[in-house]
Amino acid sequence: MIIIIFLLFLFVPVAFSVIGSIMPETELRSPPGSRLWFARGPTTVYYQYVFLAPFGFEFPSQDPYIRYEIRSLVILNIAYFGKILLNSVIVAGAVAVTNFFLASLAAFAFTRINFRGRVGLFTFILISRLLPPVVLAVPYYILMQTLGLVNNLGSIILIHIVLTLPFSIWYLVLYYRTIPVEIEEASRVDGATLWQTVRYITMPVASTGLLAIALFAFLTSYNEFLFAHFLLGRIDVQTVPVFIASMATATDVYWAMMYAILTLTMLPMIVVILLILKFINIPKLAGAVKF
Repeated sequence: MIIIIFLLFLFVPVAFSVIGSIMPETELRSPPGSRLWFARGPTTVYYQYVFLAPFGFEFPSQDPYIRYEIRSLVILNIAYFGKILLNSVIVAGAVAVTNFFLASLAAFAFTRINFRGRVGLFTFILISRLLPPVVLAVPYYILMQTLGLVNNLGSIILIHIVLTLPFSIWYLVLYYRTIPVEIEEASRVDGATLWQTVRYITMPVASTGLLAIALFAFLTSYNEFLFAHFLLGRIDVQTVPVFIASMATATDVYWAMMYAILTLTMLPMIVVILLILKFINIPKLAGAVKF
């Protein structure tokens, strides 16, 4: 029963967004349960505007479905949404790929190589994540301003890597410890170099854990708001969370249009999750690995 309640809290808002995106604004603003809901059937006019606005398409203010004059959509910069969505995917993808490679190599070093200061360095990486991100907002802004990276996607990619990498390393260190060292030693005896051992033995065996941290990094970066809000002021370099926040605080709020944007925003995350879950072995993630 408790699980069902949690699932309802998870999926009901998503269902509201999808339904609201195809409901005319007039009907959406009507009282719940009124006969106005879907009286004229669903409409795709909001999706049409989102996709066609960059090509000069004007919202049909005289549309019979709409009684509220759409006059501030230009101010809301709907025409930039496609570029903004692409920005978020590029940033999150870059962070995921970087986590995949750097975390895998760092975790291998911490679990397989006995170097001086290993424990201290690993402890420092973990402690670095204890700081609330808001504490680092101003120092990071000053640093990026000094480097000339304000209003540049590179600044967000760097910060998101720093924020996600400690957890990815920590998780993979625990995951690598479940992999017997003997299979790696056997490859070295057969003449493989250290890099060949990592590339052809360790990483394939740990593929489930690597995909899990890549998914974690992608979703964390895709949904991050604080640093993106600080560093990305220009509309053409903004990411989705910043854009949605600007819509929510606009003087004129058009709920149907906002629901359409929210629904489209969820699509990249759903696609990435479905693609990666095909290759993730859940029992291995739970630690049920037997060799």
